Amino acid sequence: MTVPPVPSAPPPPKKDHRVQIVVAIIGACAAILAALIPVAISRFDDPEPTPSPTTATPTRDVTPIGDVTPIGDVTLAGDETPAGDETPETTPPGPDPALAVPEDYRGSWSGQVDWRPPLQGSYSTTLTISAGSLGAMVGQFSAQGDTCRGALWLEAGGGPIVLRLKTTYDGGGCSSLADVKLTLDDDGDLRYELIAAQFPQGFVNQPAPPATGTLTRD
Repeated sequence: MTVPPVPSAPPPPKKDHRVQIVVAIIGACAAILAALIPVAISRFDDPEPTPSPTTATPTRDVTPIGDVTPIGDVTLAGDETPAGDETPETTPPGPDPALAVPEDYRGSWSGQVDWRPPLQGSYSTTLTISAGSLGAMVGQFSAQGDTCRGALWLEAGGGPIVLRLKTTYDGGGCSSLADVKLTLDDDGDLRYELIAAQFPQGFVNQPAPPATGTLTRD
């Protein structure tokens, strides 16, 4: 029996050096990329801080807003008074002319006063009237010479005016109290009207007015 011969192994293929060069280049590039990628990622993850402007540090303690305590006469915000807009000083109002003695009524006046019927007689009187307000003493009076003397008190002002005559000296036959209405007429004289009078003998207010007269300026 004839045994066939063992076939011989085929010759090994020739190596292609160009393929080896390309593989080597690719491997080198991969190594370089592997080294650069972590660096690039770290730059994106941790960016360099941007320098901030320098802030001056105060050299003393700063009081927080809201805890400021005004010292002395410090004016808080919102309470300032603009310059030139200061509140002017107010002048107290003078006496109401309707409650005072008008200037035309002031001075010394004298004349004759006649009792009206059924009363009889007359008497002379002098009034010295000064400025004054309601309820104040505004002068003096005399009657029958100096037989009766006293003070004048303003009961109603503005014109006509009403004076209360309070006797402080009674030489005989004087009223203790009397109310007189004075009206300035067109001639500059005073119309004298006795409203009422209190005598030791009694109260006189009738006829109304019980006595009238005209007083002229002395």
